[in-house]
Amino acid sequence: MNEGTVDVHGELERLRNPDALEEEQLNAPRKKSLKPPCPEEVPPPKYQILLEPALVGAMIAINLGQTSLQNFYLQTACTVDLGIALEVCEKGEMEAESQMVVSGVNVSRSFIGSLIATIVLLFVGPWSDCSGRRKPLLILPLVGMSVMTTGVLLMLLFPGASTVQVLYAVQLPMSLGGNFGLLLAAAFSHIGDVCFATGRDVTRTMGTHRAAIQIAHVVGAVGGPLLYRYLGFFGVFPLVLFLQLSSLVYVIVAVKDVNVNVDNKVSVCNWKLPFNAVHCLIKPREGRKRMIIFLMLVVTLGDRMLLSAEVLIAYMYYRYKFHWNDIMFGSFLAYRNIVSFIGTLLILSVLKRRLRLADETVGMLSCVSYILATTGLITSTTTWCVFMLPLVGIISQGSQVVQRPILNKQILPTEQGKIYSVMGSLESAMQMMSSPLYSLLYKKTVSDFPDAWLLPGITLAFFQLTSYFVARKLGASIVIKAPDTDPEMNIEFKIRNQSKESG
Repeated sequence: MNEGTVDVHGELERLRNPDALEEEQLNAPRKKSLKPPCPEEVPPPKYQILLEPALVGAMIAINLGQTSLQNFYLQTACTVDLGIALEVCEKGEMEAESQMVVSGVNVSRSFIGSLIATIVLLFVGPWSDCSGRRKPLLILPLVGMSVMTTGVLLMLLFPGASTVQVLYAVQLPMSLGGNFGLLLAAAFSHIGDVCFATGRDVTRTMGTHRAAIQIAHVVGAVGGPLLYRYLGFFGVFPLVLFLQLSSLVYVIVAVKDVNVNVDNKVSVCNWKLPFNAVHCLIKPREGRKRMIIFLMLVVTLGDRMLLSAEVLIAYMYYRYKFHWNDIMFGSFLAYRNIVSFIGTLLILSVLKRRLRLADETVGMLSCVSYILATTGLITSTTTWCVFMLPLVGIISQGSQVVQRPILNKQILPTEQGKIYSVMGSLESAMQMMSSPLYSLLYKKTVSDFPDAWLLPGITLAFFQLTSYFVARKLGASIVIKAPDTDPEMNIEFKIRNQSKESG
């Protein structure tokens, strides 16, 4: 307010309320002494376990049962659909025919399952923002997993179901529960709520959860085949069910929602929720936050495509080019995940805590690491070279560590469910399109150039590198101004988006 001007409205308010003037005079010294908080003066909050037990239990369960589920599908196709004796099927004499039966059912099953999961995500994510509740979204996929495993145990106890019945009995409970993607989306939304409320550093908190998931992946990938070899189906699936139920009980008992909106009674079946979620993603935002959100969407979709291609083709690729068996491939996966876990610790402790690099810079370094490791894989011809490449790509998973914290800083806590649900739906849709294309590419090139399926991944990594670079440049200065009522409070602070983290 300029000198010489009179605040008529303010003077009238003081006349109506004489106590306001006295209160303002009492608070004036406190206003003048108010200074912007200095990050060094605020002690970082102590570490506290959030969702690590639930995520670890669910991830170990998924990896423990993955190989056994594939064996169950092939055994069902051989004994029920093809009508072959179990002794013949166990010798592998009908392997090709059994795989053809399972692959034929998988085409429709994967499409329908992804479609159901996409619809579920579009409704439950926005509902969680409206209600402020994340806990139901954590419970839903764990219930779906538990129902799925219970169904598998029942089909083992009472055999005779066809391959179609078995595959859909496994897929439908998982899809109706939103798959593991909903569990991750709900987990990171809850973590964002906690970090926003307590001042915890969102990058390190999400990074520790990623590290826990990596450890669980190693344990499950190594333990699953060993349990099946020595104990069979009934040694694997009861343990899987126990882990899933334990994770479910932990979420029900230990997890508390941060901000529950009891006044908003919106129904989860409200047809406007998906449209509100999409609008929340594309709506204009202050500064250049919307562009940064779009760039992180490109990064996220690229990571999903790379992951789906890895799961789909990697085993066949290593088996064909390097003549590996399943034991060698499993050992390599465990070794690579251990190296990735060490890389995650390096990112959190050195790149972020010591060097205080921005999230975008860590993302760019991870893309470079991935490009070097993948290029080395194309040129490799021996097994020892392949085992050296994870060391080259030791921080290649950094993109998955920092992408959600970058996104989390562009949105409000009440928007996380909407944004993550739309992104999860787009990831499911992207996987529906990319998986057949990758399969077709590998089928056409495996005899002449088996490394061809790696070239799209390198191209995607360059796109992700560019996205992180542009997001770094778009992290422009935001000017924060105090109200004009006190000239001494009129201080401008320049804050780089995503480049400054507390602690």
